[in-house]
Amino acid sequence: MSLLSLKYIKGLDGLRAVSILFVVISHLLPAGLPVYETRYWHLFSGTTGVRIFFVISGYLITSLLMKEREKYGGIYFKYFFVRRFLRLLPPLLVFYLITIIAMLSGAIPENYIGLVYAIFYVYNFVPNTYYTYELGHMWSLAVEEQFYFTWPFLLNKVKIISRLFKFVILFIVVSIFATTILPQLSIAENYHVSRWFFPASAPIFIGSGLALLVYYKKSLAEKWSRSKASFISGAILYSSPLYLPTQMLPYTFVIQSLGIALWLLYISGNQGSILVKGLEIPPLRYIGKISYGIYVYQGFFLRTGPGSEFYLQQYPVNIILTLILAILSYELLEKRILKIKEKYRRVSKV
Repeated sequence: MSLLSLKYIKGLDGLRAVSILFVVISHLLPAGLPVYETRYWHLFSGTTGVRIFFVISGYLITSLLMKEREKYGGIYFKYFFVRRFLRLLPPLLVFYLITIIAMLSGAIPENYIGLVYAIFYVYNFVPNTYYTYELGHMWSLAVEEQFYFTWPFLLNKVKIISRLFKFVILFIVVSIFATTILPQLSIAENYHVSRWFFPASAPIFIGSGLALLVYYKKSLAEKWSRSKASFISGAILYSSPLYLPTQMLPYTFVIQSLGIALWLLYISGNQGSILVKGLEIPPLRYIGKISYGIYVYQGFFLRTGPGSEFYLQQYPVNIILTLILAILSYELLEKRILKIKEKYRRVSKV
């Protein structure tokens, strides 16, 4: 089966499970551990977990939109945004409700300005003054939403795939440039500049570039997807923090993302491989299915590490509540909403 004809990619839920486990484990660890100072940390940190999510998201969204564009001659943005909001909003509404109640009761610090940043998907630009641990993870959802409000319009406007591919390269170059320049500016003292749309969106655009490659260079993509070289090359790039010179480490977010993209290509082209079978283990696959809920709710209960005096944020209560709420959210809320979401789909599911 060709890459373009795949309606469902086995192994992606397992890959999502791995990425969310990276996030959860890193947030359970106390600050100041020696592991944070090692190069090995870059292989399984929470940031790396988000990176995996981003590459998958860029690949799937762009693949879906390219299929719609080819079949209908354009992208129906109303349906696209309805699908996105139906997928993302339900767990977020529960999260915001819990957060507001906790703020009103004094269980966590009041930060309504920060909450407004989060609600309007601009938390990646929030000043440190209004940054709180319970909302800290909202930066990644902001970056992804900003991607939704930029890339699909460009994808619909520019019909020549080679030009789109050039835009992807341009965005990645801009991200690399931003990584070099932004930390040197005085404004960096009051912002998490690494989470601004540029450079943080680079992994999403790398996933998008992979999707474009599948359309632009079909035979090359098919050949690489079935070659062990794609898996080996992906491993070499992903492990780059172990061998790169120190001055190159700030750019591992691009190099690692390229490795993740190659693994994604290999998984897509080898649906019967041992790797995919391993990723399809039912418990791992289920964790992948509820991974979005885990990510949203762990922000409140796990924050970005232990240290809270609020009993709901203390181990092991925090991890138990995160899992329970994610499961209930998926089974009682998200599954029902996903059925409604399917009514707003014009092409086959990716």
